[in-house]
Amino acid sequence: MGIRERRDLEKAEMKQKIMTAAIEIIEQEGYEKLSIRKIASKIEYSPTTIYLYYKDKAEIITDMAQKLYEKVMDNLSRQDTALSADRQVHKMMRIFIQSLCEEPEMVKAVMFSGVNVIFANDSTDGKPVNAGIAMFDALLADGIREKVFRPVTAGNAWMIVSAMLGFVMSAVENQTYLLAGFEQLTDEFTEILIGGMKL
Repeated sequence: MGIRERRDLEKAEMKQKIMTAAIEIIEQEGYEKLSIRKIASKIEYSPTTIYLYYKDKAEIITDMAQKLYEKVMDNLSRQDTALSADRQVHKMMRIFIQSLCEEPEMVKAVMFSGVNVIFANDSTDGKPVNAGIAMFDALLADGIREKVFRPVTAGNAWMIVSAMLGFVMSAVENQTYLLAGFEQLTDEFTEILIGGMKL
């Protein structure tokens, strides 16, 4: 391993320590009480060291949200595109929920922070947008062309994502994601959402 790779690894490890400490503080005291000083104390570094990695606590949350987003997108990239549009949507929704439920503490920290970083909202029409939502919208458009989904679903993937985030938060907060029947519950939830989109 070269010097650059070692530095990158050390940087990633330090960022993970900072995020882990931030998650613990948010769980115990709430986002309002989170501070760079508390994080530094928890991981036994000076606040100055933390500022080398993050300018403020909101940037830590943004980084967490980005990690969650990347995990979801990575898992979605392995999806079978030979399926019909409605089956692809069902699988995409399950992957989204499952990916987030694998990181329950990070999900709670991001959601409880109140920092609006779940959607990268670069749109001009008020609808949240990012590459994942655009991919989902394209899949819904395929379903409309296949006459599986109602035309009203066009451009509204963000609404479905919002519903799934609510489901994930409930599952994480109530720890239903740990139950043996959670996979079936996820299937039922996604089928209800898909049922509302079908012709």
